[in-house]
Amino acid sequence: MSNHPTPHELDANGAATYPKTLRITVGSAGDVFDRARGQLASEGVADEAVRSFESLGDVRQLLSDRRVEIMRTLMTDTPESISDLADRLDRNYADVHGDIQVLADHHIVYFETDGRSKRPVIPYDRVQLDIEIAGDTGTDHALA
Repeated sequence: MSNHPTPHELDANGAATYPKTLRITVGSAGDVFDRARGQLASEGVADEAVRSFESLGDVRQLLSDRRVEIMRTLMTDTPESISDLADRLDRNYADVHGDIQVLADHHIVYFETDGRSKRPVIPYDRVQLDIEIAGDTGTDHALA
């Protein structure tokens, strides 16, 4: 038996070891890597976690209205279990469990375990969606 948490479990210190903000972005993996490397070089400790997606469509697929509702509920008043969450949302347990699993697979939701019980939690104070829309900045429009 290992003392290391599974990827979906909070570590022994709980949410205190996570950054305050989770930022969801649209961009290449290289952009995210460069941003993270720059932050580590200048600050040493990340002040936010970043999850980047290749396209806006990928973000839309992840952040459905139902999943955003789950995230708000988890961040407002953490339920004792997935069953408790399903009851609060007046939704089918299997559907809520599936949505929770998708959010966990994307490192948004984690679990606190107590025996066989798993409590879903979001260890961040805020989740920020960051999408930049810009025109072609390489063209001098005055000359066109």
